[in-house]
Amino acid sequence: MAIYVLPAPRPCLPLFPCVSRRLSCCVFAPPYIALQSHMPGIRVMRSPNQKWIGRDLFIAASALLSIAAPLWASAAESSRAEIEQKLAEAHGEPIDLSNLDLSGVDLSGLNLHGADFFSTKLAGAKLAKADLSATNFTRADLQNADFSGARMNAATLYAALLDGATFADADLSNARIIGGGKGVNFRNAKLIDADLGADPANQGMAPVRAELPDANFDGADLTRANLTHAVLTGANFTAAIVSGARFDYAVLDGSNLSLGR
Repeated sequence: MAIYVLPAPRPCLPLFPCVSRRLSCCVFAPPYIALQSHMPGIRVMRSPNQKWIGRDLFIAASALLSIAAPLWASAAESSRAEIEQKLAEAHGEPIDLSNLDLSGVDLSGLNLHGADFFSTKLAGAKLAKADLSATNFTRADLQNADFSGARMNAATLYAALLDGATFADADLSNARIIGGGKGVNFRNAKLIDADLGADPANQGMAPVRAELPDANFDGADLTRANLTHAVLTGANFTAAIVSGARFDYAVLDGSNLSLGR
């Protein structure tokens, strides 16, 4: 089965990784249906005259989508099963999940205390009500991930990608959050003694800090939290508890500071 593709007029996410790397062309597709370039029976090639009728492109793309959907679903299910097996074999010890692609996987409710997610892709993953205390999310991709109600006390989110992630009702007490992302949801989250501020060890250098424009801290408990030098433009602090919190040199332009107490 040969699939012809059109030259890409702008950067896009290809169905096949080899397409953009070798041919500079692709069929547009969202990330959740990405396929492996070595899929048996399918080869991708450039159209001989670089012209295609829209109907043919639609048919080809639809065919690929029908193949991709069940494969992606199977991958997500097997990933959770594999992690549950790892947990069983670890007998309560922290497990290593670093450098894995767990995008979109449902890990809700799992006990992942102390797990290492270093440089792991968790974009769109579901970790609601999971035990993630003392976990390492350094350099992890957490974009649009759901941590609602998760236990994340003493977790490390250093240089993590946080765009669109939700930590509503999560416990992030004593967590280290030095990452960046727009529109992060901390509604009713516990951030007691959390560290979102500049790293004291980097004095004299560019501050290493949280950059969370348009973040939602509505009802969050920021008691004694460190937000020194944090970038919080357009953030919402409605009814937030900030007793003893430090906002030294924080950037709060356009923020709603209708604080609780």
